[in-house]
Amino acid sequence: MTKNSTGQRAQLKAVLFDLDGTLLRVQMAAFISCYVDGLAACCADLVTPKTFQQAMLGSIRMLVQCDGNGRETNERRVFSTLQERLAVPEKLLRERFDQYRRERVSELQPLVKPIPLARVILEECRQHGVQLVLATNPVFPRFMIDARLEWGELKGQSFCHLTCFENSRFCKPHAGYFQEILSQLQLNPEQCLMVGNDTQHDLAAAAVGMPTFLVDTWIVERDGPDWPCPQRGDHAALQTYLRDLLA
Repeated sequence: MTKNSTGQRAQLKAVLFDLDGTLLRVQMAAFISCYVDGLAACCADLVTPKTFQQAMLGSIRMLVQCDGNGRETNERRVFSTLQERLAVPEKLLRERFDQYRRERVSELQPLVKPIPLARVILEECRQHGVQLVLATNPVFPRFMIDARLEWGELKGQSFCHLTCFENSRFCKPHAGYFQEILSQLQLNPEQCLMVGNDTQHDLAAAAVGMPTFLVDTWIVERDGPDWPCPQRGDHAALQTYLRDLLA
C-alpha cells in the first residue's frame, strides 16, 4: 500500500476484487465455451450455431482488445456487433439472451466452485467499513455475474458496485475501466487496492496509480507489460496482508 507525505499508510477506503479465479474457482475457457454454446442454441432458429458462436466470441474479444470510445456501454457494443454480423434485429437477440437466462444459465453451475476463505476475507473487509467492488471484466450481462456469485456462495449485496456489460464502457486491462470505478467511488487510486489473479487484466490497475495484490493460487499469466506488483501470494497471504492494512 502507498504512503502519504507524513510516511503513514494511506487509509484503505475500497478493495476491488476480481471474481473468476480470485473469489471463486472456474475454468474460464470451458465456462465461456458453454455460455456461447447455450446462447447459440437459443438463437438456432435465427442463425446457425457456428455463425452465432463466431460472432459472439468475436464480440467478447472486441470488448477486451478494443479501447472503445468511452461513449457506449459494453452492452451496446456487443449488441451492435451481433446485429451487424448476424443481420438479426437487436430486439430478437435480446429476447434470446433473456430466454437463455431463464432456461439455460444453470448449465454453467457445475463449472463454478466456491473458495471458502474468499468469503471470510470479504467479511473482514466489510467489518472494517471498507467499500467492496466486484471488479470482474464486464464482458457478461448482469445476470451472469449474479449467477456466479450465487454459485460461489457469495453475497452480491456485499458490494457497493459491480461491473457488468450494462454499466461499463471499458474492459480490463484498459485504464478507462479503473478510472470509471474510481469516478463511481469518488476516491483517489491510492485509497484503493485491486486484488486479482491475472497478471495483465488485474495488475493493469497500476497504470492509474492503484496498488495491487496478485493472488497466485490460480494465476493467469499473459503476454504484455510487466506491471509492478510487490505484493502477491495465495488467499491466506492476501488475508494476512489485508489484516495488516486494516489493523
